[in-house]
Amino acid sequence: MRRRLILPAAIGLGVSIGLLPLAGAYYLSGERAIATERLHLRDYAGWTLQRTDRAITRAKSSLRRLVMENHELCSPRHLERLKQLKMDVLTVEDIDTFKDGKLICDSWGLSSSPELMRKPNILLADDFGLVVGSGPTAHRPQGDMLAVAFGPYQAFIHKESLVDVLHDTPMVLGVATRDGELLALSGQADLSLVRQLSREEMSGATNQKVFASLRGADFVAFAISDRRVVDRRANDELWKLIPIGTAISAIVIGLIVWVSRQRMSLAGELRTGIAYREFIAHYQPIIELSTGKCVGAEALIRWPRPDGSWVSPDLFIPYAEAHHLIGPVTDILIERILEDMKVALRADPSLHIAINISAEDIQSGRFLDVLSDAIEKAQVNPAQIWLEATERGFMEADAARATLERARERGHAVAIDDFGTGYSSLSLLESLPLNVLKIDKSFIDAIGRKAATSIVTPSIIDMAHTLKFIVVAEGVEKVEQAAYLEAAGVEFAQGWLYSKALPPREFLQFHSLRNAGSPMPEAA
Repeated sequence: MRRRLILPAAIGLGVSIGLLPLAGAYYLSGERAIATERLHLRDYAGWTLQRTDRAITRAKSSLRRLVMENHELCSPRHLERLKQLKMDVLTVEDIDTFKDGKLICDSWGLSSSPELMRKPNILLADDFGLVVGSGPTAHRPQGDMLAVAFGPYQAFIHKESLVDVLHDTPMVLGVATRDGELLALSGQADLSLVRQLSREEMSGATNQKVFASLRGADFVAFAISDRRVVDRRANDELWKLIPIGTAISAIVIGLIVWVSRQRMSLAGELRTGIAYREFIAHYQPIIELSTGKCVGAEALIRWPRPDGSWVSPDLFIPYAEAHHLIGPVTDILIERILEDMKVALRADPSLHIAINISAEDIQSGRFLDVLSDAIEKAQVNPAQIWLEATERGFMEADAARATLERARERGHAVAIDDFGTGYSSLSLLESLPLNVLKIDKSFIDAIGRKAATSIVTPSIIDMAHTLKFIVVAEGVEKVEQAAYLEAAGVEFAQGWLYSKALPPREFLQFHSLRNAGSPMPEAA
């Protein structure tokens, strides 16, 4: 029951975790929308500031020219000049001329109004001033003006012209002095927020509004938009991010399910496989090169699943070794081999089966008693069971030597597997009680090719013969390789040139046909 729950639980976990990218996409779309809107508003605050500076600068320039031209105040030529400047500078609505603090004329002509000159509220650079709050008067009933003052002149500008900036989304634009006095506002806005934006450069968002302000040399401009604008932008961002979030979610879910099948549940599956003894052995024939006869086989573990699938040895063997489960797997393999081959081994004393022993078992030596019991039960000669260990098993040389000496005492031949790919050295080979050296396939592949390893192969063979080792070549796939190896004095070979690893019954048929002798007994 627990095995059945593993995959659904993993899928549930995968879906839960897989939803996180979608939730992240939703959150990120909102954050990106707010950030984008803040930049958007900051741009409009900048453009509003530019428009205000430009309007004030043009008014200053007009007044500076009037002072420099030094016309007789309110003379026909002077009145004509006032009218011309008003027409030239579109943001200037009127230019008033004062004498002794009283209005005497403007761009419309001589004045009969006794209107007094208003003093500037704000001082600007170069002796200019700004008159804020010029409301309606008898002379100028429309109101909502501010005036740039210089010498005897005041140039009037509509406040609304300072914030008359075209915008692509709904927003309120505003301009204030650097001291925080509001000059113009393009619409309705929260006054506390307006005061805050008028006093400092900032950007941010609340539950209702998004805003940004920008400070210039003389003025502060700001822009405020409704949060609903952000929500619409967030929806646009979300539609862009949903495909990405969905793809990431699918990848995460798939990964978790795959890992759960391959890794997360592997420990439980492996323990179940051990409990139900699901492991079997296939046998790759070993050929005597001088006669062409099949003299043995290397037993290779296989794991068929109840659903008809197979678990790759490259997956479960390293996992079993890493989680200290390789011992019981080895025990099952030993039992399977002697069950499969006991009749054949008793019938042909020259036949041997090689068993791969893990580094952990070589260090502990625990498998030897299991093997001895199985051999005694099967009533076969211990010499017919060869033991193979990779070079990694010999890293702890003293422990390995003790195990190998016990194995030799019990009659087993001991082979070093995949020689040349690990940690071995000549001194190590000389010090360990070994009988057989198996040359790794990578060196066999180099035969007949101009490869760096091609010059190593004959050296390995010569060294093995010097140490009086039996030599087995692995991974032989070409006739030329077999011919070379036989000429070099290599005794045995295995590989796809002869056969892949076979189930027990097929191996016994191969052995019988290859040796052209009497049929071998059926596998037990």
